[in-house]
Amino acid sequence: MKTRPSILLVTPTYQQASTIRETIESVLRQDYADLDYWVFDAGSRDGTVEILRSYENDPRFHWVSEPDKGQSDAINKGLARCTGEIFNWLNSDDYLEPGALGRVAEAFRKNPGLDIVSGWTAEFRGNPPEVFNRIQLQVRATAEQSIPVGVYCQPSTFWRTEIVRALGGIDPALHYVLDWNLWVRYLARYGQAQVLRLDDLLAHYRHHADAKTSVGSTGFYDEAKTVFHNLHLSLHAPEPFLLPEVETNPAWRRKDFQLGPSFDRERYLGSYAERMVRTHRKKNPALAKVWLGRAWAYKPWITLWRIKMALRLLLK
Repeated sequence: MKTRPSILLVTPTYQQASTIRETIESVLRQDYADLDYWVFDAGSRDGTVEILRSYENDPRFHWVSEPDKGQSDAINKGLARCTGEIFNWLNSDDYLEPGALGRVAEAFRKNPGLDIVSGWTAEFRGNPPEVFNRIQLQVRATAEQSIPVGVYCQPSTFWRTEIVRALGGIDPALHYVLDWNLWVRYLARYGQAQVLRLDDLLAHYRHHADAKTSVGSTGFYDEAKTVFHNLHLSLHAPEPFLLPEVETNPAWRRKDFQLGPSFDRERYLGSYAERMVRTHRKKNPALAKVWLGRAWAYKPWITLWRIKMALRLLLK
């Protein structure tokens, strides 16, 4: 990697003229010359194209407006067509913190073996923006424990581009958990030793009524089940860990995970069982007890959380 790594940033968009200018400005004001920034517009008719044209004089900026198959497709177009050693995408209703790209690039420069650098994301709503939460990529003690957490912090997580390509890019069949699926595939194959979390604010994530997180909660849940089911099939997991209802969806396709040599199947299954204890402990304590037993079977050691959970379930 060069002294100053090049960065590829992609913005997928459709009909978001009201926010995309703020997104673009946040990127082009980064004072980072070695940047390849592409906006892939799906054929907007709300004035987006006119906004894109207004930035054509910046040599770092490029845009395409043509029909696509959704967000995943637009991001993959960027991966296929564009250059840059470091990669991320920034949705057209979010924006970067000033100086974010420089801090990310410096982290990769100092640590050339890194695959991922991630910082904090501020969640905001309204105009003027009201920040109500800050989130960070969730990393536990091991990759096997990080996967079941089910949380990913996309706007502030930057990848080595060649790693994203090695993972096959973004799954075009996914529309809600496309980013988290990429993270799970990475953890299963490579572990998390080459992931660095910065204690820096890098991006701002907008909450609004039309955002996928607001209108598509069922979609997130259904797609997450698909990811878990495919992973468990790849692990030849026992029947209780499978989610056969996923296969009733005509759109479902089995997509095997490539597992790294250090991936610990039993540790993962134990961690997933703990997730299911948390899922069921309030509404179905009896089922939570069953899952706690499975957690002990696959990950047989004592933790304070397990002791507390066992006591709570015994009192139900």
